[in-house]
Amino acid sequence: MNETEIQKFFFHPICNQDEIERVFNVQNSIDHLLKLRAETIVDHMRLFRVYRNKALLDEKNWSLERSFDDSHYKVALGRLPKNELLACRKITYGDIFSNDPDGMIFHTDYGPITTISESLKFFLKFAHLAILDFDSEVPLNIRFNSLRIAIRVMLKTEAMDFFMDPRGIIPSDIASAIHAPIPLQMQFIAGHEFAHFILGHLSKENIVDQPIFYAISESDHDYRPEKVFNTSQKNEFEADIQSIVLPAYSQKERGELLHAALLWFGCLELYQAASDVMFPRNSWEFRSHPAARDRYENLLSNVPTPKGFKISAWCKFPKLIDNLIKMLQEDITLNFEAYEKYGSAYLDKPNTRWRGKELIDRVDYY
Repeated sequence: MNETEIQKFFFHPICNQDEIERVFNVQNSIDHLLKLRAETIVDHMRLFRVYRNKALLDEKNWSLERSFDDSHYKVALGRLPKNELLACRKITYGDIFSNDPDGMIFHTDYGPITTISESLKFFLKFAHLAILDFDSEVPLNIRFNSLRIAIRVMLKTEAMDFFMDPRGIIPSDIASAIHAPIPLQMQFIAGHEFAHFILGHLSKENIVDQPIFYAISESDHDYRPEKVFNTSQKNEFEADIQSIVLPAYSQKERGELLHAALLWFGCLELYQAASDVMFPRNSWEFRSHPAARDRYENLLSNVPTPKGFKISAWCKFPKLIDNLIKMLQEDITLNFEAYEKYGSAYLDKPNTRWRGKELIDRVDYY
């Protein structure tokens, strides 16, 4: 067995045979995206275990590529006017595991690839549990524990094995509420990245190297840097607006998308506040994205108010975020290790309503 065959062996648990050959013989941007996904998963044991378990559930039809949802890109693209859609025809798109809370656009030898972090969905799920109003009561300690999990996801200190260990039991009505905005938030971010292409924001003179996915417990150096387009703050504001106003959405759809985007920026501000306390000078955070609060205010000020959308309902939202930031930053100061230590955090103690039975790694799940 030669060296290449030995290397291929490590990909067999998460890729089908065709995908393995594509990873080792990249021919186009779609193959390059698959290679980014596969190598990141193989290099991080927690991710590897998750995708190995997913593959075992559907061994005959399994495909790593198809296991990633790309519907948010397709919806955003499908509603663009004809000329703008043509401008995006050469773009490859798909989610990956990455460090960046915003989308990234890679510059490759095969063409541009726009991506969003798969981790973002888990961050949003737990952040929503912390900040949304629900018909059912959610205890304060559950909300705050959920916020901790959300921040840990973005800091890459939370093990990404929610598929096997969901961290607790969330009542079905609340689970529906916290998941509902996520597809629209991903759609907004996808539309934002496509807007950069349409508006001509990307230049080969503004390409930088950025690591893809850096898990604190597993590496003390930058992980697999890729060439990424960087844009100005002005460009970011413009792309945010165009993500909502450019596609041919109905007034109702535009209002729902604006709602989801504003909620996303509130969640993002919480992460930015936590990151500012823990890493005041983050060496890899090179991008010039404006602060989440500025992007929030930009949307409220510059997106035409959709029919039926109640701006007044969002007036108190920044105050809620400010209060949570104060609590969050105080907790980080007092309990720094709770955010820094790699592993799993939970909604509550074992054998409680919000936790259920304690699951033991390598006993209750592989």
